[in-house]
Amino acid sequence: MEFGLLGPLEVRGDDGSVRRIPAGNLRTLLAALLLRADAVVSADDLIDRVRGGQAPRRPRRHCM
Repeated sequence: MEFGLLGPLEVRGDDGSVRRIPAGNLRTLLAALLLRADAVVSADDLIDRVRGGQAPRRPRRHCM
């Protein structure tokens, strides 16, 4: 599996199929994880990136 980060965010499968990841929370989450592929990314950091600093009072409860 390959991921394209420059230009549209894409996922290329082993069979060569390409899927573009549409704008939204999933795209933001995937990009944040890919940019730190060799590091641990905290739940708080991911919540902050997805919610843009406007996380609910108990964000982890809303993620489950």
